[in-house]
This record gives sequence, C-alpha cells and structure tokens, in this order.
Amino acid sequence: MKLRSIIALVVGAALFFALAMVMGAQDKKTKKTKEDRISGTIQMMNKDTKTITVRASGNIQRQVVYNDDTKYTKVNKPGGTLDELKDGTRVICLGKFNDKTQLVATRIDIRLPR
Repeated sequence: MKLRSIIALVVGAALFFALAMVMGAQDKKTKKTKEDRISGTIQMMNKDTKTITVRASGNIQRQVVYNDDTKYTKVNKPGGTLDELKDGTRVICLGKFNDKTQLVATRIDIRLPR
C-alpha cells in the first residue's frame, strides 16, 4: 500500500511540473508577440523628424515615430505607402513605446475614410 502512494505522489508531481512548464511557455509567447497600439486620425506629419501626431479617442494626441523598417498596409493588406499618409487619414499604428512615450511603429495600417 505504501509503494502505491509513493508512485502516485511521484506521478502527480511530474504531471504538475510538466503542466507548469507548458503554461509558462505560453505566457512568454503571448508577451513577446503583444504590440502596443495607437489608432486615430493623423493631425500632423513631420517628415524631417519622421513623426506623426495622431488624435486618438477622447481627443488625446499621441506621437508615432516611423523609420525605414516600418511597414505600411492598407486595411490589413499589403500595398500601403508612406506617401498615402496625410492630415486627416485614419490609421492604426502598431509597435512599442520608447522612453519618451512615443510609439515606434513597426506597422502603420491605413484605414478607409468613414
């Protein structure tokens, strides 16, 4: 009887640790792929500093920085260009915030006018 209890305890502990490792791996995966997002209407563009001021919901203005690695899409499909960005254009910007609370865009999606 004692041997069965020990075997059950060892098997239970092994299952617990295997499950914990799988859950930890899933958490790391979702954290790595999560990007910050700003969506709204372009209020101003400065091509010299490569910044865009976007008016988000609640009339909050946020700074978006783009660079040579930034990809441009149109309604989530390839084919957008930097030249299509102008005042009044609706956009969704994805990337990571820097230490100046500016979003460094990895992708800017151009949306259709309402």
